[in-house]
Amino acid sequence: MADAVGPKRPAGDMTILIVDDDEDILGLLEILVHRDGFKIVTASGGEEAISKLAEGPNGLVLDLIMPGAADGFTVLEAVESLPFPPPVIVVTGSPSASDLDRASRSPVAKAVIKKPIRQEELLTALHKALNTVPSPPQKPAAAD
Repeated sequence: MADAVGPKRPAGDMTILIVDDDEDILGLLEILVHRDGFKIVTASGGEEAISKLAEGPNGLVLDLIMPGAADGFTVLEAVESLPFPPPVIVVTGSPSASDLDRASRSPVAKAVIKKPIRQEELLTALHKALNTVPSPPQKPAAAD
């Protein structure tokens, strides 16, 4: 896997699609990734994630083992088929060595991280894959 070259971009210029079927983990990942300034889009399953690929995320944080017709492997295949596929950070609680190996062989998977997720490991992998540096999170616009 080649590292990105050139000047580092601010994380606030990047949108990350976070995919996990566990609401609690999805919320935690959203908070962790947003802390470094990334814009966030979430999906609670594989089918929803595949539909949100059309929004053009710059990167994904993807759970592998999810119920339904589209698990994380199906999402990886969908990302691989894109003309300009974004990098994917795979997160998984799967104890299966074959799952970890299969995910790591995907050309779009830039890191495979086992749960429980460590914030520093996740953010380092994202910044490396996207050639970014942290930027202050954007605050929501105040309502008038």
